[in-house]
Amino acid sequence: MLDITLFRLRAALHRGTYPVTWSYITLIGRPPCPWLYIILKILQFSFFLSVSTVCAKPWPDTFNAPAAKWTKKDVETGQIYLTQSYLILCDEALGKHRLDEMTRMVESVRKALDLFPLNLLPDHRQAGKNGKSSRHVVRIVTSQRKYLAMGGPKGSIGFYDGRSGEVTVSLELLIEPKSQHSRLEPRQRYRLLVHELVHQAMGERLTALPPWFSEGLAEYMAATQFAPGRYQFKNASRQIIDHLQTSWLGERNNVITIPHIETLSRINHPTWNTDNRINAKNAYAKYAGALLLTHYQMELASRNLGGLRKFLAKEIEYRPIRGRPGGFRQVLPSQDILWRERNPATVQQQMVTYWKNKGLNLKFATMADLQKVPR
Repeated sequence: MLDITLFRLRAALHRGTYPVTWSYITLIGRPPCPWLYIILKILQFSFFLSVSTVCAKPWPDTFNAPAAKWTKKDVETGQIYLTQSYLILCDEALGKHRLDEMTRMVESVRKALDLFPLNLLPDHRQAGKNGKSSRHVVRIVTSQRKYLAMGGPKGSIGFYDGRSGEVTVSLELLIEPKSQHSRLEPRQRYRLLVHELVHQAMGERLTALPPWFSEGLAEYMAATQFAPGRYQFKNASRQIIDHLQTSWLGERNNVITIPHIETLSRINHPTWNTDNRINAKNAYAKYAGALLLTHYQMELASRNLGGLRKFLAKEIEYRPIRGRPGGFRQVLPSQDILWRERNPATVQQQMVTYWKNKGLNLKFATMADLQKVPR
């Protein structure tokens, strides 16, 4: 009987299922000898521990994407570059070196996100059916003027269109010039594109999650990519500080003011977008706060702590829109599981202490006061 039990357990392990409700004692009966009973219980615990250890998806430390293969096709409106998963449209030809960098980076984003033992990506198994292309579209516009003419939001240099599923960026500003006020060389030139590609990869999950996480994850991936297609997730604090200083603070500034964590965690998508318009000069404070808060939650999740894994495992909920037959809206999931053991005030203090030890001084302000805070 014991052989049959072990066979079943091995079969379950082979199928990738966890036989956590099975018991040696239930299946083979309690042994007459107490010592044998104790041994079997120890074996049971050890076996299930080894199953969970082997089958659990590890937290990634680094990712080095391979070079991407691409082909070029000339069209009347410019150039089309095809990779395995992407269709890159550009109104002018790009050089081989730039294309090698860009295609490697573009192909890396989804693969990097998929490394995490978190439910970050939607199910794309239906892509490519019904004759539709399974490639994701990225449009590269060679000047800011053309970018704005194509509908790019004023004051931006790139955006993800949730309706078409396309990413559009301005190449003129994507290639970052060295700042006149900083000796820092940009770590890499494609932070913006990584940010928008994360949005594209998340698809419908983008708006099904609170904006602090959607935007924070996009900033987290942009910060941890130190070269095209190369990521460092372990001990990412130095890269995050470099990202904040290069993108926003300046080389010598180590003081950052962000929204209160409780406020940041409650902002919905319309409010987030509205603040981007009315507070354009300091709108990045929200993104910086989202980055630091996402880093906090990711660090907990990497140690199997906190509630991020369970939070992301929730299914997207849709509710009918009153007065719009056939219309549905996404409902943001409750964040209670994230703050059950660590309320926002506690998280805020922990973040202050953590980043102070890293050389970054965190301050918090209301959304109204942030509009008055100089960069």
